[in-house]
Amino acid sequence: MHQPEYLLLAVSAWRYSAAYLLCGGGVFGAIVVFLGAKLLRK
Repeated sequence: MHQPEYLLLAVSAWRYSAAYLLCGGGVFGAIVVFLGAKLLRK
C-alpha cells in the first residue's frame, strides 16, 4: 500500500522535533517551531 501522506506527516513531525531540539527546547523553541509550521501551511 502506498501512503505518501503518512510518510510526509512522519517527516514533518521529525523535522519539527529536530528543530525544537536545535532551538534548545523550552518555550522559545516551541514558539519558533509553531510559527514555522504556520508559515509552511500558508
